[in-house]
Amino acid sequence: MCVDLVNGKTNVYGIIGNPVEKSFSPVLQNTIAKELGKSAAYVPFKVERGQVKTAVEGARALGIKGFNVTVPHKIEVMDALCAIDPVAKRIGAVNTLKLTEKGYEGYNTDIIGLKKCFEERNISIEGKTVVLAGAGGAANSAAMLAGEEKAAKLVIVNRTAEKAEALAERVRKYYPIEVEVTDYDSITDIADPEIFVQTTSVGMGNDVDGTPVKKTEFFDNVKIVVDIIYTPWETRLMKDAAARGAVTVNGFDMLFYQGLASFEIWHDMKVDRETAKELKEKLTAFYRRG
Repeated sequence: MCVDLVNGKTNVYGIIGNPVEKSFSPVLQNTIAKELGKSAAYVPFKVERGQVKTAVEGARALGIKGFNVTVPHKIEVMDALCAIDPVAKRIGAVNTLKLTEKGYEGYNTDIIGLKKCFEERNISIEGKTVVLAGAGGAANSAAMLAGEEKAAKLVIVNRTAEKAEALAERVRKYYPIEVEVTDYDSITDIADPEIFVQTTSVGMGNDVDGTPVKKTEFFDNVKIVVDIIYTPWETRLMKDAAARGAVTVNGFDMLFYQGLASFEIWHDMKVDRETAKELKEKLTAFYRRG
């Protein structure tokens, strides 16, 4: 008989969003907790728009220790918090909540997850031209990372110019880097596009044959492509970029490392690099089998 050790001393964590049924975060977080010997249970909570503050207040009353926050609530949840980390404030979105005596504090670990994608491959952003596809929630983290890491230039490519300009202004407010906005038709005009980060939903779901970059010659000078999509494991954009010689990374690394960073915040600890590597390999193998 297998005995479940969840008991009255088990700390509860979760993820709030809509939808959350297919989230991999419960598997990820419960695996990390088990491997590191923490008595914790992590579950998904579907929360409708407009109900986030009510959900957060109820969670505080129940003593739920922490949350991840996914679409579409990363901005709305900010109004329900007692404090927000300065990095999350600059990004303008929160994806991690930690319970304190005064309420929940908010953090953004998406930027940490994305940064790890580059660090694991010894690729520096400093002094490089970063091209960013999209101007939504995930793009905010990527744009701020470019500023944090002192990119020489950030070029935001988006179908809606107004959203791209708004993000560009946000970056300029905090960082002294050059920021430009362009469209996909003009993407091949970008000079020396060394790093490309894809943050749109194009290439997943019912659009697995889609790609935001139709002009594949754009990738001839790109050294690394990070596509935040991880289902499918290799998007058409990644295949096109690899065929042109670029190193490609899907979104699973970002998912893992942002989740690990959340775990570290909740438990006031730092997971060593070797343990993190073993956990990522185990979870990657499990995900790809499924």
